[in-house]
Amino acid sequence: MANTTFDSVAGDVTLRDTLLSIPALSSAVAILVVAFIVHYSWNKPAKLDLPVCGTPGAKITKEDIVGGARKYPDQPFILPMEPPIVVLPIKIQDEVRNLPESVVSFTKEHQRNFFAHYTGIGDHRPEMIQAVRVDLTRHIVSTLPDLQDEVRYAFDKEFGPCKDWTPFPLYMKVLRIVALLSGRVFVGRPLSREEEWMQSTISYTIDCVKARNAVRDYPQWKRPWVTSSLPEIKKLTHHRTRGGEMLAPIMQAQLAKESVKEKLRNEETGDEEGNFIEWLLKYTPEHLRNDPENLALNQMVLSFAAVHTSSMATTHAILDLITKPEYFEPLRAEIEEIRKADGEIIDDEGYIRLKKDSINKLRKLDSFMKESQRFSPPIYTSGTRICTADLQLSTGHKLPKGTRICFPSYDVHTNPKTTTYSPDYNPPDYVDPEEFDGMRFYKLRNMPGKEARHQFATAGPESLVFGYGNHTCPGRFFAANEIKIILVELLMNWDIRLKGDVEQKGGPRPPNMEVDLVITPNPMAMVEMKRRRGA
Repeated sequence: MANTTFDSVAGDVTLRDTLLSIPALSSAVAILVVAFIVHYSWNKPAKLDLPVCGTPGAKITKEDIVGGARKYPDQPFILPMEPPIVVLPIKIQDEVRNLPESVVSFTKEHQRNFFAHYTGIGDHRPEMIQAVRVDLTRHIVSTLPDLQDEVRYAFDKEFGPCKDWTPFPLYMKVLRIVALLSGRVFVGRPLSREEEWMQSTISYTIDCVKARNAVRDYPQWKRPWVTSSLPEIKKLTHHRTRGGEMLAPIMQAQLAKESVKEKLRNEETGDEEGNFIEWLLKYTPEHLRNDPENLALNQMVLSFAAVHTSSMATTHAILDLITKPEYFEPLRAEIEEIRKADGEIIDDEGYIRLKKDSINKLRKLDSFMKESQRFSPPIYTSGTRICTADLQLSTGHKLPKGTRICFPSYDVHTNPKTTTYSPDYNPPDYVDPEEFDGMRFYKLRNMPGKEARHQFATAGPESLVFGYGNHTCPGRFFAANEIKIILVELLMNWDIRLKGDVEQKGGPRPPNMEVDLVITPNPMAMVEMKRRRGA
């Protein structure tokens, strides 16, 4: 008869240990479940006694935001998203905008939204912010000749000879052009023009969203066990690893520089390979300065923040231009007028580019860009934060820790009660803010005392697209110049129309796509292009 004790045959020791561990295993699971329930109970925002605008479970629209802001101008209201968000009255933005992270946090909201613990997206990157805010902004003028050179290369590469009308998917072409221009400054040639690098900087944002969605599909208790094996997470890791391999030679070259004199000489042009990387390394903590993957992550996050947002703004402006073709003539005339007044530069291949100081004089183009962005911002709200402590508002309302908050920026930008868009503030040919007027801000800047206001890159209490307060976009000045340079190349050297718009009369604009208040241009929009005669 076989021995039935645990020690009688090979493998029974394993069985015994497993059986003996079951009570401990059950206890561990029970502890984890209790801990999760307690954590969820402590962190679940309390139910708020506030009006709700929009239908729970349905798509939240700009009409919900505008309607709520105008119905409840003096108190918060809720947009029933998942998770819900409280929209604060615009009159209190000054009391909220500069609150410390210990009270309301921009960073923690983005970490929550992108599951930073698993994806790495949303973490604060102070070295990147400093490099953009201080060094890139200081050297913007020196980057303009290289951006103009790169835009010609980009259009030639993406559109080819184009002697007759040729169809193209607009957004994808603009995305590649912006990636080339941004890369010229962020990493320099030749890496910026390598297809693998360009594809990685474009794909990273898309893959981040896919990874976020993949993590979100799992309940919170299960994420620690499954996320590391998700293919979407592995894709992000690959971007960083491979990006580090491509950046390592540039990083080592920058770290090996021997003299301050050489560093200063290399900063004279934005085309010097590694210029921006040198700025990044300057602010990077010592223990990470020799880590190419950390450098790659900074570059990828920078692309996440810059490439797609600039591409969307450029695409929106082009769609507004070709559906309102009456703006072609005044915008082209402005470019010609400034070229004649300032002179121009002709390179060795006979291509014309504007002088550095001329870009900033394109007030009509700047106005058109700002008006386009007013109707098609990246998101319909601004100042999104999460309360990291209970927040007492001057309205008398108290928001508990864990509450998401924002401001109704789209209403601010389209409301005739907003000073900027009111009849009293504008010239006699005032156009209602719910109508498109490409020269709106050009006319405002022609008024005495307003010459320096209302620019595309302006950030303020009534110009909220780039934020307002502690987290105003540091790269908005670079983005403004980059978009202008793309549109100048398009206006000077190309004809463009909606596909099928043979008579170039304009017509219905391809509708934007909207997901969770985020706006993107229609990726299916097709245009037809050809080179202008004599271009």
